[in-house]
Amino acid sequence: MQLLPGVTARRVDVDDADDLERAYVVSRECELAGVGHSDATRESVRAALTSPDAARDAHLMAFEGEVPVGLLVVESFPSEREVYVDAYGLGPRAGDVVTALVGQAVALGESLAADDPGPGLPAGTDPYALDPRLWQVTSGAYEQDVAYRQALVGHGFREIRRFWRMRKELAGVSPSRPEAPHGATFRPVGGREDRLALHRVFEESFADHFGHAAMPAEDWLARIEALPGSDAERWWLALLDGVPVGLCIQDDSRAEFGEGYVRTLGVVPSARGRGIARWLLGCAAADAVSRGRHAVALAVDGQNTTGATALYQSVGYEARHVIDVWCRPVAVERVGVTE
Repeated sequence: MQLLPGVTARRVDVDDADDLERAYVVSRECELAGVGHSDATRESVRAALTSPDAARDAHLMAFEGEVPVGLLVVESFPSEREVYVDAYGLGPRAGDVVTALVGQAVALGESLAADDPGPGLPAGTDPYALDPRLWQVTSGAYEQDVAYRQALVGHGFREIRRFWRMRKELAGVSPSRPEAPHGATFRPVGGREDRLALHRVFEESFADHFGHAAMPAEDWLARIEALPGSDAERWWLALLDGVPVGLCIQDDSRAEFGEGYVRTLGVVPSARGRGIARWLLGCAAADAVSRGRHAVALAVDGQNTTGATALYQSVGYEARHVIDVWCRPVAVERVGVTE
């Protein structure tokens, strides 16, 4: 397809090693050019392109002649009526390439909304509120990535939430787990019953969090198994008086950078305030040290109302990068159709 004059685009072949390598190079070089650093790894790019939620037919690679100059990675969440997009552009026309690729993602959202319009929103409801009754296209943009943010604004996106990527140095941290709070115990997730308990604790812990949508256990487990660096040996349950009340999911997605990564940490509301989350963070740091990591990282909603950011800061995590969530409703005519 013709994306721009002199720029063509085609589907990414996720089964082709050369295409996966091109996708990695484009995403990495784009981040380096736009924000001065890159978190992209070959595994993270492969996982994004092939996850259970990946819209494989919508991924695009852009070329100027034979040279890759752009990449569009798309995930689709029909039950949440959401399309998530990452768009990358390289070279002198990077801004135009990114703008055109974001336009392709918006067109996909409009097509999905036409096929499944959903019930719509009551009059007066904010269409940028990530409500599953209305289709939206979403994306994440680094705070300093001016070109990408301009492309999103040009397509009608609005910044709706701010997340922090945080990091803790592990110099001097012991590889031994810290002492557990009174009544708390710890175990790695084992068989099916433990996996179902992990899902239950996750749903209860995150029920009121920004953007959370309940998901059947099997779908949720498939999603976390497909994450980059997934390692089921480091899916942990915290129990209080024998009852599962907390979870900590780690992975090796940051191993290339010498870091451990805490993908998910949560405690059910009834067990908060007992030091369980702090203890799990200490266990994760000890685990990272035992694996030879020099730091541990995580991402957190900067507007989280549970006090998570303050907790992370209190145990030595520092904000390293800011990523904003952007949203663009694609069926605003559906606002005001329900009461």
